[in-house]
Amino acid sequence: MTKKIDALLLSAGKSSRMGFTKALVDWHNQKLIQFQIETLLNSGCTKVFIVLGHEKEKIIPYIQNKKNTKIIYNENYKTGKSSSIIKGINNISKNTNNLLIIGVDQPRPIKFLKKLLHFHLKNNAMISAPLNNNKRGHPIIFNEKMFPEILKIDKFDDGLRTFFRKNNKIVQTIKINSKWTHLDLNSTESLDKARGLKLI
Repeated sequence: MTKKIDALLLSAGKSSRMGFTKALVDWHNQKLIQFQIETLLNSGCTKVFIVLGHEKEKIIPYIQNKKNTKIIYNENYKTGKSSSIIKGINNISKNTNNLLIIGVDQPRPIKFLKKLLHFHLKNNAMISAPLNNNKRGHPIIFNEKMFPEILKIDKFDDGLRTFFRKNNKIVQTIKINSKWTHLDLNSTESLDKARGLKLI
């Protein structure tokens, strides 16, 4: 069976620190969520599963009917990112071998993603992450064997921190010395700064 990597794009949060919906930020001549979907597919992801929650009705018109995508609604998005991860994994394809998890506020260049995807498949890794300045970044790719463990995370826990404390030894990293490795668009300042970075 050919191994492939699907993507879980998390876009359900309220974006309270930003003050407006992150997914609909203008980003390189399109909306950020459109950029994310196209970049993930063009980098080699087979399908993109998009988890929506807050203001989903504003986002859907920009992404509906896109090929190789599926929209998932997380009605419990207010409980935190973990609930979106759980909802997403429970609604992905049964034949998903590997899953890249990324936030809508974590755009990455195609070249960056291709390196990570190639590394994960080449090493048949359980968990893969980019590394810069000895610090892990995002996105992270998980083998399907890790899905049951991820589903055990607490919906009210802060993301996957507890999961990584338990599974830290099996995380494989690839050095990608790039400012993109740790980039999160969680403020207007970080957004303005990121717009000045080259997509290479």
